[in-house]
Amino acid sequence: MKNILGILTFFLLIVACDPCDDCDSVAFEPTVSFIFINQDSINSIDDSLSVFAFNDSSFSANVDSLDILRDSLQSVNDSIANGGDLNSEQMNLEQWINERQTDSALFATINKDADSISGIFNATKTIINSGLLLVDQIEILGASSTLTYQDSAIIWSIPLSYEGAFTQYEVTIAGEAEIIELAYDNFQEVGEQRNVLIRAENIRVVNEPYDSLINCEENCIDGEATFTFYF
Repeated sequence: MKNILGILTFFLLIVACDPCDDCDSVAFEPTVSFIFINQDSINSIDDSLSVFAFNDSSFSANVDSLDILRDSLQSVNDSIANGGDLNSEQMNLEQWINERQTDSALFATINKDADSISGIFNATKTIINSGLLLVDQIEILGASSTLTYQDSAIIWSIPLSYEGAFTQYEVTIAGEAEIIELAYDNFQEVGEQRNVLIRAENIRVVNEPYDSLINCEENCIDGEATFTFYF
């Protein structure tokens, strides 16, 4: 009887000390982060800012030239007042001054409100560079799952599939749909709640249609990997 009681007690201790008594429950929420930046809009803004900069530079150069001509005209007038015969030079300078004044008026009109507009453009450029935009939807192909969004965001956290070594996404932005394909290696680990976590590492983009891409180079593991797409 004592032997049976001892064996039963030993068995209960083993069960009670099992470090993974509920490891049959599987938790899976690996994600990857996407950032989308509209490089075309940034290029368009840069073109507009370049025009403003050129006009401002031209206006400044014209004003400087006008000041030089006025100084020259004053010198000619002083010479004429002292008996010098510089009527021809005086007429030429007066003509050039009139032309420069016309040009200055034109540049001033073009540059009207340029500073405030440039400020708006630069602020918009900063927002675009941050990645803030609205993604219409992201469909996880093959999983019959579609994520639809109503608000803009900078970083888009996207789930990975644990059933395969790759996942395809159809990303729709401003009505334009493009496909991104990721590849990765799944592995398991035991979480803090002693659940088996299926995770992904070595995450990489194997197919995408965008103009350029900043790949994940370090910590390419779920929850930490970020990819930036420029379109």
